[in-house]
Amino acid sequence: MIDIHCHIIHNVDDGSSSIEESIEMAKIAERDGIKKIINTSHYHLYSHYVTGKSLEEKVNEFNKLLQEKNIDVKVYVGNELYYSKELISKLDKLDYYSLNNSKYVLIEFPPDNLPKDMEDIIYEFKIRNYIPILAHIERYSEVIDNPNLASDYINQGALIQVNASSILGKLGREIQSTCKILLQNNCIHFVASDAHGSKKRTPRLKESYNYIKDIIGKEKADKIFFENTQAIIENKDIQITKPIKHEKKSIMKTIKSIFIKGR
Repeated sequence: MIDIHCHIIHNVDDGSSSIEESIEMAKIAERDGIKKIINTSHYHLYSHYVTGKSLEEKVNEFNKLLQEKNIDVKVYVGNELYYSKELISKLDKLDYYSLNNSKYVLIEFPPDNLPKDMEDIIYEFKIRNYIPILAHIERYSEVIDNPNLASDYINQGALIQVNASSILGKLGREIQSTCKILLQNNCIHFVASDAHGSKKRTPRLKESYNYIKDIIGKEKADKIFFENTQAIIENKDIQITKPIKHEKKSIMKTIKSIFIKGR
């Protein structure tokens, strides 16, 4: 498997805090069946996070260390861009990385303020020949309240990533329920660990893959966990299944379905 959203490189952002922890994260990933990881260090304007060539050098150094220790995991360079209007206005001048230098770029938003002009934001990336991947979209209250926002974003040109921990209910039933709705309506293209350490938020995907396989079947699960992620590594197009609008059941429909089942 390939983890496209992970903070495994040490001392570059709020992820791994030491080389020992990064090595342990790689071992956890290897045991879980993850062979490739895109390190998506946070990219915040005016932060002290490591960026640019310095980040790429740290990734290269870590890969050499993994080889020396016979850990069968390869790490690729990338960033998780933190949205702000100022970031968008400076996109052409910044030293961020897309995912493995591909046309796919990972972007996150303020946790309590999902922008209302998302179509314009997506457009700004598209005119630069990027395809934005919206990170852990299930965590935003606006999407929890209205899962159909995800299908709107897809139709506007974005792709959707959710966290493995969310799918497994580790962030609560409401977020897990949102993930299930998104899954059943063709609104998830990637599941990633968003791992930040070796004790909590660890790089594991296998359990979430098995869970999803039971919900939507092996073929669709394989597309999310294997085909789409490999397309990022190879910088290839991803075949998108048309998203479906979620319909909330009315109280009368729910009562009717219960009545019919009870007959």
